[in-house]
Amino acid sequence: MKSFNSALTAIRRSPYQSLLSIIVLTITFFIAFAFSAMTIGSQKILQYFETQPRVIAFFRLETDNKEVDTLAEELRQRDFVKDINIVDKVEALEIYRQENQDNPLLLELVTEDILPISIEVSAYNAEDLEKISQILQDSQYVEDVDFQLDVMQSLIRWTNALRLFGLFFLIILIVVSFLMIMVTISLRVSSKRHSIKVMKFIGANNQFISQPYLLEGIFLSIIASVVAFAFYFAMLLYTTPWLSDFLQDIIEFPLAWQFFLYQFLGGLIAAVLLGTFASLTAVERMLKK
Repeated sequence: MKSFNSALTAIRRSPYQSLLSIIVLTITFFIAFAFSAMTIGSQKILQYFETQPRVIAFFRLETDNKEVDTLAEELRQRDFVKDINIVDKVEALEIYRQENQDNPLLLELVTEDILPISIEVSAYNAEDLEKISQILQDSQYVEDVDFQLDVMQSLIRWTNALRLFGLFFLIILIVVSFLMIMVTISLRVSSKRHSIKVMKFIGANNQFISQPYLLEGIFLSIIASVVAFAFYFAMLLYTTPWLSDFLQDIIEFPLAWQFFLYQFLGGLIAAVLLGTFASLTAVERMLKK
């Protein structure tokens, strides 16, 4: 209890130092909360878009429905095939008319006889689209196969690049926060050097001496974590309507309360670890002098 009161007293006696440390730590924890949400969200977005690209195969004009159904049934037997949609000549003509309804001349020139039957196949994973494409290309009834895997690959590359940049930036902030706590605690220990010598003279061990400083570092980190989470939670609540419209059918809003609970508890654990490690490093370094 005495160590607890000593830590609070030290924070009150140096409010500007403590405030600066809390501000830096708050920024770090805020970005950490946002980065964790972005990482999980981007993973869900990737999982969603991985199933969206389709392989589209166009059959030869002389191909009849029976041959198309046979190929479709063969594809359904594959574990990696998620969905199959067959577009016959009538449907193809209807789609063509909808896309060219503003051009009557094109509508007059095209009939269902000159439009091929097509099949659209989606996979559970984007990597399996190439397998589907190869199966369709090997069919004697298929004239052309089209799928845009490069779009998905570009999305994955950009997402991974953003994650790496965010992680790199977060690591820099963690290092800065660690050094900030170290400097703050080192100044505290330095200002109490005479008192520490007296305590050592009367038999106090290093563990007893360092305890208030460890608690101070932990308090600063916990306060920053709670403040950062409050700002992060408020920002997320404010942007939820926009995110809900932008990410509809991909991520369900509002987010489950368990998600925020895990983040909050994770932030507290990280705060305790960061505060303890940084304070312990600073105290041991100063006590050796």
